Amino acid sequence: MANYLAQRIIDGAYTYDYVASKRPDLLPGIDAYLTDKGQADLITSGSA
Repeated sequence: MANYLAQRIIDGAYTYDYVASKRPDLLPGIDAYLTDKGQADLITSGSA
C-alpha cells in the first residue's frame, strides 16, 4: 500500500501532506519509495 500511495504522489494524484494526514503509519515506506525513485523532493515536512 505504501508503494501504491507513493506512486500516486509521483503521478500527482495525491499530495504528500494529504497522504501523511490520512495514513501516517505508511510514511516510512512512502519515504523509502520516493527516495528510491529519485523523487525525494516530493517529501514535505507537513505544514498542511
